[in-house]
Amino acid sequence: MLFLVLAVAGAGSVALAFERGDPGDVAVRSAELREAPGHLTAIRGHLDYGTRVEVRDRREGFLRVRSEAGEEGWLHPSALSRDPVILTGDGDDVERDADRDEIALAGRGFNEEVEERYRSERGLSFAPVDRMEAGGADPEDLRAFLEQGELHLPGGE
Repeated sequence: MLFLVLAVAGAGSVALAFERGDPGDVAVRSAELREAPGHLTAIRGHLDYGTRVEVRDRREGFLRVRSEAGEEGWLHPSALSRDPVILTGDGDDVERDADRDEIALAGRGFNEEVEERYRSERGLSFAPVDRMEAGGADPEDLRAFLEQGELHLPGGE
């Protein structure tokens, strides 16, 4: 029970960490930019890892942000970092055409060569991982599931 109380208190403090005008960097592979605050609201777009945003507003545990490219919408604060996300390299060994998936994996020390070594040496299949990464639930399906089960999210979603 104490763990639950601490987890809820900690989740609330994340949202309080950002105020209007504060900068933040996207700290997840791909953050869902939503039309309105809420986990089941329409997705307007995605912001890639490292994208710099400015917090414009806070409501219902979400942050309204605007990227330097002009994209605007609502993000959950867990997708942002106060600390700048900096991708570094010496210039000679950095793959210039790395996509966001490769960048995120490289940040954890994992790349195609490491994956291939694990696959060949240990006989591992990454197909289930690939399916999980590619998957995702449609917000409308989630909404229907919640309604059918008469379930309600905090905040009235």
